[in-house]
Amino acid sequence: MKPIASELKAMRISKKISQESLAYACGLSRNYVGVIEKGENRISLEVFLKLCAGLQIHPSEILDKFSKEDLETLLFE
Repeated sequence: MKPIASELKAMRISKKISQESLAYACGLSRNYVGVIEKGENRISLEVFLKLCAGLQIHPSEILDKFSKEDLETLLFE
């Protein structure tokens, strides 16, 4: 999930949102958001959708950056 995590982090930074603010908006801990952004943990679809909502983006804004094959590898390995 590291490439998706990197995209989530880049989107957060581009929107000038702190980890703490994003975590609060998503109902997650700031530490967990940091772990996700480092790609240290796989995230569930539910958490991915919460992060997208917290960033006020459609999930496709992240997922469309990857090919179908890449997504299959990232999501199902």
